[in-house]
Amino acid sequence: METQPMRFEQAMDRLEEIVKHMEQGDGTLDEMLALYEEGMRLGAFCSEKLDEYEGKMERLRPAPKED
Repeated sequence: METQPMRFEQAMDRLEEIVKHMEQGDGTLDEMLALYEEGMRLGAFCSEKLDEYEGKMERLRPAPKED
């Protein structure tokens, strides 16, 4: 079975879920650590995607006219 790559929006939604769960503080230390690690991976993924999108936008933006 082939898995679809995660979209930015999916990663952000999951990151929000993790933050809410961690703020509640009702998990074990092991669970909190696992969520923290997942959150760090998702944060890095989102940051990388934003950089990628920004690069694409820069390439699409017309060059400024020189006078």
